[in-house]
Amino acid sequence: MGEIIDSPVEPATLEPQAVRYVTFAFDGTLDGCYLQVPPETHADCMIVVDDAIAEAWPHYCANATRDGVELAPPLAIDLAALKAAKNDEINAWRAATNLSTFPHAGKEIACDALSRSDIDGVANNIALFGTFPDGFPGGWKATDNTMVPLADVDAFRAMYASMTAKGTENFNHAQTLKAQLASATTPDEVAAIVW
Repeated sequence: MGEIIDSPVEPATLEPQAVRYVTFAFDGTLDGCYLQVPPETHADCMIVVDDAIAEAWPHYCANATRDGVELAPPLAIDLAALKAAKNDEINAWRAATNLSTFPHAGKEIACDALSRSDIDGVANNIALFGTFPDGFPGGWKATDNTMVPLADVDAFRAMYASMTAKGTENFNHAQTLKAQLASATTPDEVAAIVW
């Protein structure tokens, strides 16, 4: 018979395994999702989750007993703040449109800050002296680099009236959008308002 040797057997040493888990803050909001061997600092604030929860973890929170997760309540939406931001956006759209172009005589006339300064300079000269400034070229360059003929002061006034009409149209459009904004009752209705 063989000899029985009484020797202690060493227990197998298990390597720590990576797990998928989320961490939570004191109030139960989730603040991270990991696939790793949890460090000791996560021991008291972690919940093991499956892959499906991990993919959507920002939509969950820790449950009351902090041993599982549940869908987080919907975020409170500040409709007044959304409306204020949209109102600012409408004002910016109007300003940008006013500083772009306006139609006249089948052409688009530039109305950026430099062009508007030139238009106003000619208008002021006409207002002060009743005529075009010396050296006026007899027309206005359109955005396609062709000249719109302005043979006399009345032709210039007609162009200026086209610019004013476009500005008035832009103002009225902004007011229509602001009326829609005033009656909006949901974030989606606010978001749907575009220039």
